[in-house]
Amino acid sequence: MGRRLDGAPTKHHEQQILVDGAELHVEVQGDGLPLVFVHGLGLQAALWNRVCDALGGGYRLVRLSLRGSPRSRELDPRELTLERWAADVGGVIDALELDRPIVVGHSLGGAVALRFALDRPYTPRAVVLMCTEANLSNLAPRMRASAERIEQEGLEPWLEGPWAANPPFAAASLARDPSLLDEYRNLLRENDPRDYVRQCLAIASAESLGGRLDEVVAPALVVVGSEDDRTLPEHGRALAAGILQGRLVELEGIGHTVPMEAPEATAEAIESFVAEVAAGANGGARILRADTTPRGSRVGPFGHLDTRWVVGPHTGASLISFGQSTYPNGATHENHYHPNADEVVMVVQGRGTQEVGEVSLELGPGDICLIPRSTPHRITGTSADEDLVILWAFGGAADMEQAGYVPLPD
Repeated sequence: MGRRLDGAPTKHHEQQILVDGAELHVEVQGDGLPLVFVHGLGLQAALWNRVCDALGGGYRLVRLSLRGSPRSRELDPRELTLERWAADVGGVIDALELDRPIVVGHSLGGAVALRFALDRPYTPRAVVLMCTEANLSNLAPRMRASAERIEQEGLEPWLEGPWAANPPFAAASLARDPSLLDEYRNLLRENDPRDYVRQCLAIASAESLGGRLDEVVAPALVVVGSEDDRTLPEHGRALAAGILQGRLVELEGIGHTVPMEAPEATAEAIESFVAEVAAGANGGARILRADTTPRGSRVGPFGHLDTRWVVGPHTGASLISFGQSTYPNGATHENHYHPNADEVVMVVQGRGTQEVGEVSLELGPGDICLIPRSTPHRITGTSADEDLVILWAFGGAADMEQAGYVPLPD
């Protein structure tokens, strides 16, 4: 959880937000739907200046500089990982009290946004993933080579040598605007070489998120540059295809740094996606199905079960949630209660033992059980020849955070 160090933001406000031993530099401007921008390797909030200038009104634009980047300061240096960076994004969102923002990430920042969408699936309204991929460690050879050269020769010789020989831009983009090269290089020059190396090594060892794409609940726009030679276009296409509510926009003739190479096209893609998400959330009638809803996280108290959160904040709900869970024979979960929500369970297939307080109920297809708030409960699948499948709903809460979850000892 983060806290503001110097007061609430004005129309355009720069501040440091303390999150878990780091003062993160954050720039905030405008009012409206919150958009949170996360930059890539060695960069900072300034990466997004051109895109933010190209966006229309009606947004609260939040640009943060990641832990380990030039504008932020680590009071207690920690290992840099996607998980930690994603937690930092959450800390900034919490500190600014942003209501279901759209999180926009580029390159490393895109992987951070993806990890955030997995760790806190019902916080983002949607995510925009630019020039990134589910497995950043595909870049390990490039990252380790860069780290080794910088450690041996220093940051400046590396920038004037290997980096300048292969900058992250399409040749056509540099022909249109040669100033891009120095602008980007000057941002990199602000890095402490040791911190840049730490970021490179974190990317080289980054966990693959490819096996968890079916857990992404939020709508996702994946933006690909057709001439990207870092995070390859085919990897971006696979990322979009692997996310249930994934969309793809491919920018022809653009390289890896789409926020600088094509800011107007990037802003247009974001605004079109925002309008599409808003149309779906604001009463857009549509059919929802459990079998086309992403499976819930494989970590946590229900991670071993096939749980589908069909209705929740991601569908526009605010006071109710609805889903489906499947229990093989003998499968159960820990005893627990929800202090802020009533729960209703209905069996649609198989049989199970529902414990509610001190009572055990044998449930079969069509049976419905009310579990009042703050009442301990758990259910166990007991069918020998088929799975127990239940439908469940929370009254008064759209997600687990609102419902509250209190585990109890056996």
